[in-house]
Amino acid sequence: MSLDEERYHVHHNLPEIGHEGQKQIQNTRITVVGAGGLGGNVLIQLGQLGIGKIVIIDDDTIELSNLQRQPLFSQKDIGKYKSEVAQQKLLELNDTVHIINHCERLTNKNRDRLLKESDIVLDCTDNLSSRLVIDAYCSAHKVPLVYGGVRGFEGCVSVFNHNNGKSFKNTFPDYEELFMAEHCNDSGVVSGVVSITASLQVSEVLKIILGLPEVLQGKLQVFHLLRNAFRTFSLK
Repeated sequence: MSLDEERYHVHHNLPEIGHEGQKQIQNTRITVVGAGGLGGNVLIQLGQLGIGKIVIIDDDTIELSNLQRQPLFSQKDIGKYKSEVAQQKLLELNDTVHIINHCERLTNKNRDRLLKESDIVLDCTDNLSSRLVIDAYCSAHKVPLVYGGVRGFEGCVSVFNHNNGKSFKNTFPDYEELFMAEHCNDSGVVSGVVSITASLQVSEVLKIILGLPEVLQGKLQVFHLLRNAFRTFSLK
């Protein structure tokens, strides 16, 4: 049994993935914008899946307050750049994955360079300005955008620009009011919500790669841990 056979044996046993699906996963380039709570959880799972190429974009450094919800980092990493530490930790997890690290903030000026050749982009940021930059690029280049948002005990996930579907901006014309209070440090969040939201984002990535149904394009999946509530809304 080859190393790939051994590593992805449980994937091969899944009819939805199998050997051909695993090859598709390994031939995919995913860009993750933000390597914090959502991004860290997402990156771990993408590395475990065996995504062939992962691009990390984040210019922030690690602080003590990040450790409550950002599993890639430990106390000895405080003060280091998130994207650099994330790259190192992911290679320790799976050294067959090609990881590109951009330690810079995504802007309208550098978006074409940083997001180029992406098959799927994951929005793991916590600010509206970055989200709009990502959405503008994905909309222009018809790249699926997997969005995740968290606050308190609530998380939500959606997909934009998939199969000629609507963009984030066109779906939420009143986006400024909807997303102003999303910053984790301002609104608070528990780590379980972050990890569940990230898992749902990665689930959407898998569905897009493998051509599976029920992708959340045109839908918003919302859950609330304290209420044991899990609902999916259609977005008009």
